[in-house]
Amino acid sequence: MSLRSRFLLIAIPILTLNAFASQDKAKPVFTDGQAQVVPAFNNPDEWIREHLWVETEFDSDHDGKKDRVFVDVTRQKQTDSEGLKVSVVYESSPYFSGTGAGDINWDVHQELGANPPPRTFHPDIGFNPDKKMISGSLTRTWVPRGFAVVHSEAPGTGLSTGSPTVGGAPERLAPKAVVDWLNGRAKGFTTVDGTVEVKASWCTGKVGMIGTSYNGTIPLACATTGVKGLECIIPVSPNTSYYHYYRSNGLVRSPGGYLGEDVDALYDFINSGNPANRDNNNKLYRDGEFAKYQDRQNGDYNQFWADRDLLKFAGGIKCAVMIAHGFNDWNVVPEHSVRISMAIKGKVPLIQ
Repeated sequence: MSLRSRFLLIAIPILTLNAFASQDKAKPVFTDGQAQVVPAFNNPDEWIREHLWVETEFDSDHDGKKDRVFVDVTRQKQTDSEGLKVSVVYESSPYFSGTGAGDINWDVHQELGANPPPRTFHPDIGFNPDKKMISGSLTRTWVPRGFAVVHSEAPGTGLSTGSPTVGGAPERLAPKAVVDWLNGRAKGFTTVDGTVEVKASWCTGKVGMIGTSYNGTIPLACATTGVKGLECIIPVSPNTSYYHYYRSNGLVRSPGGYLGEDVDALYDFINSGNPANRDNNNKLYRDGEFAKYQDRQNGDYNQFWADRDLLKFAGGIKCAVMIAHGFNDWNVVPEHSVRISMAIKGKVPLIQ
């Protein structure tokens, strides 16, 4: 079992209150605080798999319609046949529909304070409009142990509408919408632009989020909203500030292993949404907001970077938090986790 799975085994009892069915039906089993494999849940051929679009509260691509994020669910057959209600292990990512290849980073050979050579290569990520499921990750670990597994694609990636904003407010509000849907407070639909609703009546309303790197940033971003129902998060090596990721004390820097990367390059790397929307999104963000404010000439802190700093929003975190980080991580350096840990110490529930 992976390290992050062991972490979640420690934290997961927080999700289990009121999760059990009656004694004569299949239910989760816990021994020494750890979820056990239940034979009745352990046949993947019997699992229920569904996909839907959850409506958010924002319009990142400015098309006049609220963005919808693509979501998949894997749950036990007993959630239909026996009325079992289960809690959720949830992961969200901008990577699920693929990433851009090629030399997308900036040429770092430039004079200090001078205009950088233009970055001219922009990858064209493939798009599959008929995809039914997002990912099979986590399902074989957690569905047999009595949890539903939910994945969602970040705004502007895969079958989600909207645009990537690389640390912008939609990255906090999109997973919040999914947690709200799992608690009956947001609407889910069977199609990207339809009106037929899907409800999560099988869910206890208790959600735990997990992920590594960008996928670990999103749980923290979601937690800063204080959304009810998010009981615990386990971010592994989360990026908690894009300034600290791409800048340092007024200087432009690169994360370890990615010389010349910047916010606009990462945008290109994850821009896997509908090709029909990409020109508009490029104008709004990559060639608009990012080009205007990311500032590769001097690396000063400004409002653009402040808006992409989760420390600013850490006061909203109400759930239990377990952060893991590697000491020798030169990509997302340990400072990212330390700064959040110090800010929430003694202010959030303990993971028992």
